[in-house]
Amino acid sequence: MGRKLTRVNIKGTLFEVDAFKEVLRQKDQPNNRIAFQLFEPEGDGYRLLYDMETRNVAKSKKEVLASPERYCWVLLPALMELDPEGIARHYDIPLEILCPEGTAHIPEEITAEIRPLTIKGKH
Repeated sequence: MGRKLTRVNIKGTLFEVDAFKEVLRQKDQPNNRIAFQLFEPEGDGYRLLYDMETRNVAKSKKEVLASPERYCWVLLPALMELDPEGIARHYDIPLEILCPEGTAHIPEEITAEIRPLTIKGKH
């Protein structure tokens, strides 16, 4: 049996957080993946520019500027909070060292914080 992965609700679409494979994977369409390398640091977590139509990251600045209403910022907590077991496996670190209090506190599902995209000069 595979390990349970935390789900993140992004604007009604569920993604699984898989720190071992370094991706967010859409639960009902596993081929739709968002690589962690596309995340930007934001406070204690991360953010990504999300395309609400493709349910993935923005492809280009040109596309965003042409249709800014399609996009929003998605803010996520630190991956350590969402998948410490995946991080432990990825970096070959004992889970007890990363998560001495155990995994009972890891959420089954969270709702991502959403912020609107604002483009300077656009009204």
